[in-house]
Parts: sequence; structure tokens; C-alpha cells
Amino acid sequence: GDMGSNAVKRIEDVRGLRGRQFNEDAGPMSHPIRPDSYINMDNFYTATVYSKGAEVIRMYNTLLTPAGFRKGMDLYFERHDGSGVTCDDFRSAMADANGVDLD
Repeated sequence: GDMGSNAVKRIEDVRGLRGRQFNEDAGPMSHPIRPDSYINMDNFYTATVYSKGAEVIRMYNTLLTPAGFRKGMDLYFERHDGSGVTCDDFRSAMADANGVDLD
């Protein structure tokens, strides 16, 4: 097989995620991509936020298909370009653009 293929890259990404993220999730530093609270903003952007957030976005792309994901992104930018947003704003745009419930 092609060692540069998307499938091989995905396997490498998941191995890395499992090696880093699963250890953090098993310990006292575990938290969701949108923690309920934080001490300082400079300790908010952890590997959890980026790695898990990327996985959530990848799952939306898989669930909605690339065309559905694109529709969601178009609506997201139409609604929120240039403003502060939340994870819920992103989820709502994806759901509304595709007529699905993502709650």
C-alpha cells in the first residue's frame, strides 16, 4: 500500500492521539473540549482542546459527508464570520444546514 495515503495518515494520527490523549484522559487533567471552567485562558488551550476538537470536526465531516460538512461550514461563516463563537454555534450550523439533530 501507499505509505502516504489518507488511510495510513489516519492510522498514524490515531496512534498519536491514543498515545498522548488517552493518557491525559485517564488522569486528573482530563477534561472535555469545552471545559465548564478554567483558571486562566493560557491554560485552556491544551492538547485536549485541539486533539479532541479536531476529532469532533472530523466526525462531523464523516457523519454529514464532505458535501454536507461544506454546507455546514458555509452556514457557519454566513452566521458568524468575524465574531466570537462557541462549540454550540458550530454544531448548530452543521445541524441546521443539513436538517439533522446533532444534540
